[in-house]
Amino acid sequence: MCGIAGIFHPEGRINPADVASVARMTAAQLHRGPDDAGYFDNPFIALGHRRLSIIDLSAAGRQPLSNEDGTIRVVCNGEIYNFRDLRDELRAVGHGFTSVSDCEVLVHGYEEWGMDGLLLRLRGMFAFLLYDTRRQTCFAVRDRLGIKPLYYVATKDGRYGFASEVKTLLRSDLVGEARDENAVAGFLLFGSVPQPLTWRKDVRCMEPGSYIEFSRSGVRQARYWSAHERGKDATELRETLSTAIRQHLISDAPLGVFLSSGVDSTGLAALAQRAGLHPRSLTVVFDETSHNEETSAIARRYGTEHSEVRVSAVDFMREMPKILAAMDQPTADGINTFFVSKAAHEAGLKTVLSGLGADEIFRGYRHYHWLENYRRELRLFGQLPRFARSAIARLAAKGGTLAGNESWERLNILADGTPESLYFAMRGFFTPEVVARLTGRKANDILQQMPAAEEPSAGRSEFGDRGVFQAMEMHRYLHDQLLRDADVFGMAWSLEIRVPYLDHEVVECALAARPASHLRQGVNKPMLVDAIGDESVLEAARRPKTGFTFPLEKWIRQQSAELRERALKADLEPQEVKRLWKAFEEGRMNGVRAWALIVMGAMGGTQHG
Repeated sequence: MCGIAGIFHPEGRINPADVASVARMTAAQLHRGPDDAGYFDNPFIALGHRRLSIIDLSAAGRQPLSNEDGTIRVVCNGEIYNFRDLRDELRAVGHGFTSVSDCEVLVHGYEEWGMDGLLLRLRGMFAFLLYDTRRQTCFAVRDRLGIKPLYYVATKDGRYGFASEVKTLLRSDLVGEARDENAVAGFLLFGSVPQPLTWRKDVRCMEPGSYIEFSRSGVRQARYWSAHERGKDATELRETLSTAIRQHLISDAPLGVFLSSGVDSTGLAALAQRAGLHPRSLTVVFDETSHNEETSAIARRYGTEHSEVRVSAVDFMREMPKILAAMDQPTADGINTFFVSKAAHEAGLKTVLSGLGADEIFRGYRHYHWLENYRRELRLFGQLPRFARSAIARLAAKGGTLAGNESWERLNILADGTPESLYFAMRGFFTPEVVARLTGRKANDILQQMPAAEEPSAGRSEFGDRGVFQAMEMHRYLHDQLLRDADVFGMAWSLEIRVPYLDHEVVECALAARPASHLRQGVNKPMLVDAIGDESVLEAARRPKTGFTFPLEKWIRQQSAELRERALKADLEPQEVKRLWKAFEEGRMNGVRAWALIVMGAMGGTQHG
């Protein structure tokens, strides 16, 4: 895990100021790679790299890496898990390697197979910049699920800038301070900034599963993978998952696992034991015992060296400035990742396994059961005339508001009768009406300006379709929030977080399964449970699903007066912020939304440029 930065000019006009900008951007990412740094520049490109040494700890693994004659250079953030197989294949056809770094396969693989051929063979989490001197071409590449981030900016004078973090690009001379008002609205609607928007007006997020080719001929974007174009079969899950775990356990640095009492992390511990490894395990606990999970028995069962890290309200208030400072973009989540990553760092770990993604891939959330149970009613609702849907939606929204739950206002959007409207009604954050009052914009205008969420295929647009809903959840919640938070808050502590359930071949198996494979009475994520085949994992799957939550609401209430003042620093309509905070204090709004207002206060707001 690392931090990368670069500036490319297709006409060969890289100057000393560009080189200095890349040096500043690279230095700003010290937390992403405290072990080493490396640079390369020529008239076309300047590259920088901060290194967190995980595989090949020697100086030979320093980036940028190159091929034998130096005509291809690469800086990479992430891990290529099948690098050993690829290295053997490339050596067999004459390529010489100077390191045992996983990322060196990128330069030789590109040279041998071209970019498309290389990407089809890679199994891992990665974002990289590759420069081909012979073609004077730069490639910016992102992994299939978007586990590792990459942001870019295009300037009027023809330069292209790249970095692992949005705020890093501010250290260059390529980006202004102006914030994107649609990103502000998107954060308030979803709890995270929706891709490809970012908090900065000029910066864009690269799409997962894609690459962009920059050259004198222009800019070409290509998508090399999408979730609905599957290459695996559901019956291959057990073997595919076993291979993924073995590859994710490869590390020359200390490795651990985030442990809870749920299916996902229990499964990781079981699979690691089966692969012959007993990683150190970590769990966060609280003085508020109702939020704690019993993990010591699971640790004993799988032979892990286990630590419980206690986090209190005092810790939360003390660390709040660091949490807010670590955010690359505003997020309503991630506090748990910050604290457990801090604990892992203090325990001497450099990389950990996380069960992140399993709920989204294996349909582990309760709402998938609801969608199944009411699919007939949802289909009929979607077929009603708009005036009828609108009347029903308004009635339901008004009833919820009268009952003291303002979140029910989201139901108004069901009048659209689209899969995306159903997703927002169930998984949205602040309602469009609230966002309109906070930002001084019109609700319809806000919704029209939001980037569309990806659907698995053009022909599947039935209201209530579980596959469409899952695709939106992967696009909005998994990518825009969970993966982004894992990267930012893990890297705040120089910690690499690996997510084996998001190995793309595992994902392909899960998405290829029949809907019934994901639903079994009394068992959460049955497809995953069957693939792991472990009694303790099955026992975890039979317990009621709780989810890992912080006592955030209680902690904010304890410091309500101080934190309300922080929220009022946001560049939002103060009377609406006060109204929302009053709703929180009266129990009509949850603590996560109150935290989002605090985040807005720290991030500034809608500064225009």
